[in-house]
Amino acid sequence: MSAANPASLRWSDRSRFGSRSDAQEMAAPASLRRHRRYGSRAADRSLRGMLIEGDALPALDALGKTESRRAKLIYLDPPFNTGEPFTHYRDRYEIGDWLSLMWAHLTEAVKMLDDEGSIWVHCDDRGQAYLRVMLDEILGRESFVATVVWQRRYSRENRRAIGLVQDYIHVFSPLGHRWKDVRNRLPREDPPDYWRNPDDDPQGAWISTSLVAQGGHSTKQQHHEIVTPSGRVVSPPAGSCWRVTRERFEELRAEGRITFGVDGSNVPRRKVYQFEAKGLTPWTWWTHREVGHNEEARREQRPLFPDVSAFPTPKPERLLARIVEIATAPGDLVLDSFLGSATTAAVAHKMRRPWIGVECERDIVRQYAVPRLRAVIDGEDGGISSEADWRGGGSFELFRCLPESGSPAEDDLTVARAA
Repeated sequence: MSAANPASLRWSDRSRFGSRSDAQEMAAPASLRRHRRYGSRAADRSLRGMLIEGDALPALDALGKTESRRAKLIYLDPPFNTGEPFTHYRDRYEIGDWLSLMWAHLTEAVKMLDDEGSIWVHCDDRGQAYLRVMLDEILGRESFVATVVWQRRYSRENRRAIGLVQDYIHVFSPLGHRWKDVRNRLPREDPPDYWRNPDDDPQGAWISTSLVAQGGHSTKQQHHEIVTPSGRVVSPPAGSCWRVTRERFEELRAEGRITFGVDGSNVPRRKVYQFEAKGLTPWTWWTHREVGHNEEARREQRPLFPDVSAFPTPKPERLLARIVEIATAPGDLVLDSFLGSATTAAVAHKMRRPWIGVECERDIVRQYAVPRLRAVIDGEDGGISSEADWRGGGSFELFRCLPESGSPAEDDLTVARAA
């Protein structure tokens, strides 16, 4: 274990599945066979998806060896091991079995990650600490970016001693802290009249920002007096300093980037022009008002699956849209190997990102993933469709992940083979 990873998980099966090389033992050799195409053959590459039905480990192993593209975004929403008796998938494991499953899955998934990409792993309060340590060990602590806290419900939870209202999403990237240089900022949502030009500045509308900073790490050059146009002498408050040296302040003043207020006697502030404004830096607290909640996700599902029972653990499209928006650009590949009801694929498609989704349960693929993605291609107007200006289009192909010894159906086509 490297110095960068001083902590390591231990569990009963760790000796069998607890190394990156041994994790492959769980992935039997398999082939991906094309079963059916939905949508137009002539679809733009950014509007093409790949839906894989079958066990994720051999599917990821086959993809890693045969797929030339690498994912700019991997989003994983695994079973949380809640013990709940869900109809559609297993969510009750011995803790050692769950850890072995997650280790094997993560070690295979990261092989598909682009060098400038990011992996977002979703979990609840029960499992997130295990997964954080596991990700530290697999990717290195230096690859940790942040842990997003999502407010998944807005009503009070009264069943427990302390109500649970949030999930966690661990974000890692091979770039570590340098990922901020390639990730996207969020759009600004400035209120009306936020930007003004009261002095008819030829540079256009502006706002002002403080020139005062905390003085704990200041230099001598940041402590100086400033004389305002009215003749008033001002200094930074005790324990503070100016953000700029005297020389830099005079440069900004000469450029017209300093304001002293209407009468020229206020403490100076720096102008920031509207044309210079950047988007917002993402932060770790995501409220239900910003990105949706569990009930919103259920409401999105009802018109999509009117003839089957609701999928038990959907995520709102706005949550996935926020992740896709931060982590990718149009045309970047998105991968989800715990696809479930296909929210990730639906959002990626609407946002014009090619995608790969893997789901092991055939009933989930047939009852949820395929119908939902066909509806997306047909232009369904739920979820983020309006915000994304989505009106339909594109295509996806359904593949089946079969053991090497499996016999393909007549319309199957072997397209990938893991030796």
